[in-house]
Amino acid sequence: MDEFRDMVKALHRAGIEVILDVVYNHTAEGEEAGPTMCYRGIDNAIYYMPRPEDKSRYANYKGCGNTLNANHSVVRRMILDSVYYWVSTIHVDGFRFDLASILSRDQDGRPLRIAPILSDLESDPILAGTKLIAEAWDLELWQVGSFADGTWKEWNGNCRDDVRSFVKGDGDAVGRLANRMTGSPDVYGYGAQAADQSVNLVACHDGMTLNDLVSYNGKHNEVNLEENHDGNKDNRSWNCGAEGPTEDEEIERLRNQQIKNMLSIPLLFAGTPMLLMGDELRAHNWATIGQQQCILSGQSPERDGLDAGGKARGFNAICAAFVEVSGKF
Repeated sequence: MDEFRDMVKALHRAGIEVILDVVYNHTAEGEEAGPTMCYRGIDNAIYYMPRPEDKSRYANYKGCGNTLNANHSVVRRMILDSVYYWVSTIHVDGFRFDLASILSRDQDGRPLRIAPILSDLESDPILAGTKLIAEAWDLELWQVGSFADGTWKEWNGNCRDDVRSFVKGDGDAVGRLANRMTGSPDVYGYGAQAADQSVNLVACHDGMTLNDLVSYNGKHNEVNLEENHDGNKDNRSWNCGAEGPTEDEEIERLRNQQIKNMLSIPLLFAGTPMLLMGDELRAHNWATIGQQQCILSGQSPERDGLDAGGKARGFNAICAAFVEVSGKF
């Protein structure tokens, strides 16, 4: 952790804040038949949510086999101790909470109007000034625009879907894009600070990168032997005329233009833009397009996912220009 803390300090000296992605919604113990490594052996009934209809099985609002019982007093203390450490000792500037809607559920999985753990995080003096960003959904809940009574910043999933639809050419996307451009007032309201809640993204570490969105009509996760069931099916992607890599110059020209469109559009929106590292280099998410076997086996894919040469040449400069221009507005 000394090296991580030194990295944070170096980034701060360069004027860069550090937002840590944290997962307080499930553990590595998996489903109820999984291995007992820690919390199941300490107190299974405290740490995990059971299914309301069958208390012998875990609720699974994450899709990883179990769901942490985040609003139990013991689990709340564990989460708070964790974020205290990252803020007080490592000096990170904020957190993005993975599938944060799970943190709004009670032990029976019911959404709470005021969730104790969310109130703790918002009001604790140790965390004063700490940035709190929610992925405001889980497998069943969609709370974008209503998470924690509007006190957190949120990943704007509507922005992701509507920009993809617009660039793809879906006919009903123009009106929705206008809402996204003006800070999503249909989601966050028309208050003076409403647009500040919106973190505007088109791609993230989950699912398809921008290059995937213009290269594949659908996900290809067959290699992991789950029959391509895992991952989001609603990607709103278009391969521009060929599925996967191609040497067709016209298709490549169109793909480059579509990526530039998706890089630039969110930078013009009211709110906070978020870019995925590697999109400026036309990187693939190998786990989404069927190459995760290479990752799991330690083998390199046939193409480096962050290769700055070849087809990606010049994209980082274009992306930097987009950011510079957007910063003037």
